[in-house]
Amino acid sequence: MLHIQNLNKTYSTASGEIVALDNLSLVIPGGDFVAIVGRSGSGKTTLLNMIAGLDHPDSGTIFFDGTEITSLSPNQAALLRRKQIGVVYQFYNLIPELNVEENITLPTELNGEPVDRDRLARIWRPSG
Repeated sequence: MLHIQNLNKTYSTASGEIVALDNLSLVIPGGDFVAIVGRSGSGKTTLLNMIAGLDHPDSGTIFFDGTEITSLSPNQAALLRRKQIGVVYQFYNLIPELNVEENITLPTELNGEPVDRDRLARIWRPSG
């Protein structure tokens, strides 16, 4: 379950302040599928970054499955993303020093779990 309460975020720019989120509250029960839509600049990316623990609100709280995301350290937020929250970026974010297979298997290996080589073969077939 996702529970967001009184979330606020303002960005300061050279031309003034931009209110990205203004006292946003919502509850999404576990198992529900939700689409966040809106015009450019309406705060969608800001909200998603906060849910993933990539950004912090000026005020308010976010609880994901009982964990208060807004109070996590950067390392704790990274663990949450790695184990519980999948982030699909608008632009790909691969680690350039790793090959494709290594980029695919990195999260599993960081979790100390064995890589399912059969599944890997189904999703990645190197050319050549």
